[in-house]
Amino acid sequence: MLVGTAGTACTTPAGDAARVGSQSIETAQVRGIVERGLAAARTVPVQQQPGQTAPPALDPAKLAVRALSTLVQLDVLSDEARRRNITVRPQDLASYYRAYAILQYGSVQAFERQAASVGFAQRDVSMIVRAGALQSALSDRISPHLLATDAETRERYDSVVAQFGRIPLTYAQAKPYLARIVVTKERSAQLRQALAQTERTHPISINPRFGAWNSGQFAVVDVSGSIASRPEPPDYGLGQPALSTQS
Repeated sequence: MLVGTAGTACTTPAGDAARVGSQSIETAQVRGIVERGLAAARTVPVQQQPGQTAPPALDPAKLAVRALSTLVQLDVLSDEARRRNITVRPQDLASYYRAYAILQYGSVQAFERQAASVGFAQRDVSMIVRAGALQSALSDRISPHLLATDAETRERYDSVVAQFGRIPLTYAQAKPYLARIVVTKERSAQLRQALAQTERTHPISINPRFGAWNSGQFAVVDVSGSIASRPEPPDYGLGQPALSTQS
């Protein structure tokens, strides 16, 4: 696990949930994501096997911390992409969205259904996808040769097909994405080193109500009196935390 210090001691103006450099993230924006996420979750039927207890209800406080982490991450990634003159075009984003959803969940519909079940409305899923696409593009620039082997990529493709059945991506279409997905942990470690510089030039401050920024976890974490209950990276990508330092 990478080890980092908590975020800066800078204060945030009233109404701000966080600031990344000169950019502010308003509390109302976080609240909107949470409210839409809770509404989306209510539309998903509960999958419960006989004898199993019902899953716990989503915690609005945890959703707020997760949403804020996601927004801060997106700002940091966007700042780094601008610094390196990297642009993610709409068509690139659409292709990434489709490939990620299919290769991780079997279909776009399944991905969006899972997102709703954990409290991400469809309109807010774009945050997850854009941050993931930026992370991939940045990693391509920083560690262009860090890709899975053909054998590793083929093995992962066969595993996806075995799990979901026939998918609407041929191996040739899936290969560029899988070559990166397989080595996500290694690519993320390289990217974190580059982002550390961005965090120094664009200081991150978090409203204490939500917690504090932890550079090592690349997430908002609990501090005394905050609404966060424990330090954990947001479930970014719904099972694939952004730049996760977890093994």
